[in-house]
Amino acid sequence: MKTAALLLAAALAAPASAAALRVPSPKDLSVEELVGQVFLIAVDTEIAAARRQDIEAGRLGGALLRWDRFTGPEARAFAAETRAWSLKSPHRVPLWLATDHEGGPVFTQRLYGAAPFPGNMALGATRSPALAYAAARETAGELKALGLQITFAPVLDVNTNPRDPIIGVRSFGDDPALVARLGVAALRGYRDGGLLPVPKHFPGHGDTTTDSHLGLPVNLKPLSKLDAVELVPFRAAFAAGARAVMPAHMVFPALGTARDQPVTLSSAALRGFLRARLGFKGLIFSDSLDMGAIADVHGSSEAAVEALEAGNDVLLLGKGDFPSAFAAVVAAVRSGRIPRARLERSVARILRAKRRLGLFSAAPLPPAETAAARARGRALARRVAEHAVTLVKNEGLLPLRLKPAQVLAVLLVHSPRYDAEAARFAAEIARRHARTVFVDLPELSPSTAAVADALSRARGAAAAVVGTYRYGGETPAGQERLLAGLAGSGIPFAAVSLMNPYDLEASTAARAQVCAYGITDSALAAAARLLFGKIRPRGRLPVSVPGVAPRGAGLQRFGRARGRARPQPRP
Repeated sequence: MKTAALLLAAALAAPASAAALRVPSPKDLSVEELVGQVFLIAVDTEIAAARRQDIEAGRLGGALLRWDRFTGPEARAFAAETRAWSLKSPHRVPLWLATDHEGGPVFTQRLYGAAPFPGNMALGATRSPALAYAAARETAGELKALGLQITFAPVLDVNTNPRDPIIGVRSFGDDPALVARLGVAALRGYRDGGLLPVPKHFPGHGDTTTDSHLGLPVNLKPLSKLDAVELVPFRAAFAAGARAVMPAHMVFPALGTARDQPVTLSSAALRGFLRARLGFKGLIFSDSLDMGAIADVHGSSEAAVEALEAGNDVLLLGKGDFPSAFAAVVAAVRSGRIPRARLERSVARILRAKRRLGLFSAAPLPPAETAAARARGRALARRVAEHAVTLVKNEGLLPLRLKPAQVLAVLLVHSPRYDAEAARFAAEIARRHARTVFVDLPELSPSTAAVADALSRARGAAAAVVGTYRYGGETPAGQERLLAGLAGSGIPFAAVSLMNPYDLEASTAARAQVCAYGITDSALAAAARLLFGKIRPRGRLPVSVPGVAPRGAGLQRFGRARGRARPQPRP
């Protein structure tokens, strides 16, 4: 592939982007063009190159940039290049680009160069709609400058199940009112920053023990309970003018889904409940149709047809077979299974949204971000992190005040994905205490041998910091062995929850417990500053941790043993 700079320069110089474009009527489009507009597929540069002919023929309407495949300049060049391809199509309908920049455990900003904001649960710990709005608006500006128009966010799931395997820190918390307040603030921030936000996963994915990437979750709650919890943030978002939504790949009998039928493929749930009962008039984006909850039962091609029949407007495919799914939908339209008029209604919504986002304007890309804007974003990320980091417990260990000759052991358990962040966290600690021994454990469940080695290397330390990491479900057994070994060693230690705060259940023997809510540089730097007393604790748990602390707990100074829950504000 050409260099990002050359691609960007060539695409920006293309004559096709020199004038404002006419927005066609769906009636002007061929069946293949109509079907193309409803698809949005995950791409990297290789996948996109293979689909170039489809884009130039108008047979593909959108693309989702895959995680960790694009730097900022590469994304901007890619946006310009694919726009130029799409403007060669018969009706010159621009391609739109999306990202999953959702405030969860996989952080797109690492390669994009965007500000490393802590995730949604960190924002929940701040309890500040103003910070949620500011973070979303700043992020929107950064993503828009890269040529993106859509973000699949905010996550409006209320994470009431501590064993939920997939939502976790993607959620703002377990209080419906808090999730609604912060979710609406984020929605407005993304929108005011020029993006189309797509709240998800309707009606709520926060109470399940099944990961919909792997299987089909079922929620058997009656409608009265869904109304009291899961639906609260979505009703608030719709009242605030949300123009898009993403359904959950989950079975909800209370919404009229048939047995083994997820909301995504249920006309009763989408047409009957979401549109008719709740009055939602915006775009419905399916979640990826090649996730296990869908593909393992229906196959992504048949699921694409069923998703349109159910009422989705935009069909998202991850690594699935786009050509076969495209052919299946075209065949369904030609056979009359999906009436052309039905497809035209979805495409009309899509074209209106593309027009509102400025895709039909003369300017192919907004200006690139300035150095000053990037600095502003990083300063805001630092501010959010310092308001979020939560001191749940302190029995006189923090702030750390070691003598120069004393050894501090730092033992970090994490996913290998975060090797660089873990190393920078250790360096941040070592900068504040020179005699630091760093033990890196880049596996979620360290082996018995790895645990024994870590404890051996920590022997003789005056104090220890252990970073725990729980993505979802239960705390891995290897981490429990590590924590038990530290407790038996007699070394006073602080446990820093690097991801889901529910892993505090395994570190009750720690003298101090701290929550960072995600491995971003801003969150980890704030945790390091808190450990040494350079900032005061401010955050409060946005979820209840069974057997440890209730929602709202969090010390606001270093002197008390355990943070007590503050009465929650009324919505």
